[in-house]
Amino acid sequence: MVEIIPFIVVMLGWLPDSPGEFSIERPEIVFESREACEVVGAKMAARMTQMAETQSGAQYEHRCFAVPSKEEFEAMFKQMEESRK
Repeated sequence: MVEIIPFIVVMLGWLPDSPGEFSIERPEIVFESREACEVVGAKMAARMTQMAETQSGAQYEHRCFAVPSKEEFEAMFKQMEESRK
């Protein structure tokens, strides 16, 4: 069996004239590899920056992250269960 570690992309946006103010959004898409995430994320960030160029002037970058492992989720659910007791 082949193990796949899925990746998610997070878009970071900011206005150059407003340091300290930024937005973070996660498009609802999962990737099969970091490479696929990087390619799509770079295209999305470039497109979003271009679209904002004549309006808000916002700039966008992307970051790709591996989805947490099954064990991390199980540990979280166990901790939640124990905290309710």
